[in-house]
Amino acid sequence: MSIKLQFKKAQELIDQSTVIFLTTHEGTDGDDLGSCLAIYQYLKKLGKTPLIGIKGGVPTNLLFLPFVSEVAGPFETTEADLLITFGCSRIERTGQRLLQSFKGPIINFDHHPDNTNFGTVNVVDEKLAAVAQLIYYFLQYKEAAIDQKTANCLLTGLFTDTGGFKHVNTSAEVLEVAAELLKRGGRIDKIAFETMGKKRPQALRAWSKGLENARFDGDKRMVFSVLTEEDLREIGASDEDLDGFVELLNNLPQAKFALLLRQDGDVVRGSLRSEPDKKVDVSKIAKSFGGGGHKLAAGFKVKGRLKRAGSAWQIE
Repeated sequence: MSIKLQFKKAQELIDQSTVIFLTTHEGTDGDDLGSCLAIYQYLKKLGKTPLIGIKGGVPTNLLFLPFVSEVAGPFETTEADLLITFGCSRIERTGQRLLQSFKGPIINFDHHPDNTNFGTVNVVDEKLAAVAQLIYYFLQYKEAAIDQKTANCLLTGLFTDTGGFKHVNTSAEVLEVAAELLKRGGRIDKIAFETMGKKRPQALRAWSKGLENARFDGDKRMVFSVLTEEDLREIGASDEDLDGFVELLNNLPQAKFALLLRQDGDVVRGSLRSEPDKKVDVSKIAKSFGGGGHKLAAGFKVKGRLKRAGSAWQIE
């Protein structure tokens, strides 16, 4: 089914709705939050009543985005006409049990190749670099005006999901969209500074501890590191302080892929990265642990706790 037909069907659901819930995956990021906020503004201009609820709230490095004050925690009611998700390969990725039993129509905006097409309308294109690119094309299709606030939301999505336009998914089309957003007032200098240019002292200490704990497995050609709750508590670091660290590990030339494991309560979270020339599909590794993602960037979480076993680590 063509993407324009999916755009048409999505708009039909929007036209039929008044109160619309918007959400992303648990622990949102620049792409999905930026896309969500861009659609929030679009819906407000249509006279709709959009509500945003995201488990985990807004990361500190994204507080500069417009309308983040409208983001609430997990939904406590499903009294809405429509649910729109951004960057969720399956409804469970929202981390919100109430939404898993939502009875109304769902629009599913995503670009992950493992999307389960759980929506009533699935606007999914895995060839695109970011959900923000998909939302830009949707707004273009609707001939909707893109002001400076919308431009900054979408440009943040493109910038963060391409690693600052450094990753292999930085296509000519991505740069063309970015150029159009810059023409509409997008501030790439501010976006770069807010999302990647600021590091707290705690983040630097967390990265130092992560490098201290890093190991190279020659048999698997894997570089990995582990950060326990005790590590992060002692440093005073949060999950946000680890943004970008697994990419740093992935720079080791001898490694085919990188893995970061960290303890989060009774759950161990894993982040995986690789590069095109290394020919490792890390999404397959993530799927074996119940996770998912892209070929070069994926993640998972499993119940258990990290435990040191001699010079090695295991999940119990």
